[in-house]
Amino acid sequence: MSRAVMMVTAAALALSVACGGPSYERGVDDPSIDEEALSTRLDRADLQLALDQWWSKFKQSEFVNGVGPDQPNIAILRISNDTSEHVSGALDNLLNSVETKLVNMNKWNVIDNSVLTADGVMAERLRNVSDAVDPETIAALGKEYGIHYFINGRVGDTAEKTSDKRRVQYFLFLRVTEVSTKRIVFQDQIDDITKLMED
Repeated sequence: MSRAVMMVTAAALALSVACGGPSYERGVDDPSIDEEALSTRLDRADLQLALDQWWSKFKQSEFVNGVGPDQPNIAILRISNDTSEHVSGALDNLLNSVETKLVNMNKWNVIDNSVLTADGVMAERLRNVSDAVDPETIAALGKEYGIHYFINGRVGDTAEKTSDKRRVQYFLFLRVTEVSTKRIVFQDQIDDITKLMED
């Protein structure tokens, strides 16, 4: 290949890379980046909506207002994904956000979830936890870890599709259970997260 041909080829490649490559933007520079829904999965805006709604009702609840100064132990177990979407990672982020708010509330001694999952037997139990927790797991949480309350839940959906549209309506349930009595002391449902895809 001649030197001239090589130079022309190199210039063409450089030009195609410069013109045809992807471009990137930061959300802090352009907040509208975060506004558009890019899929029917849960995004940050959906998670923030769910967190704000649940937390607002939780912190005003009779249960929270009745908690004394002794800072009872509380743990967040998991939210089971009963949807048609791949949202498990998003649900983990939601739980981390709830955990952060609990820590900053200074009413609880928050047990790190990684402590629970470090125990192989408990980790296996937690993998099977949905919105209902079996009595053996509840007993172990109280006896082995000294947990007084735990938070868990599930997210489900109703998905519908036509020839050119797909709509997913999410239903998120989060509850707090008292370990000693197995009584649900707080529960709320968030059901106004809907995503639509159009062809």
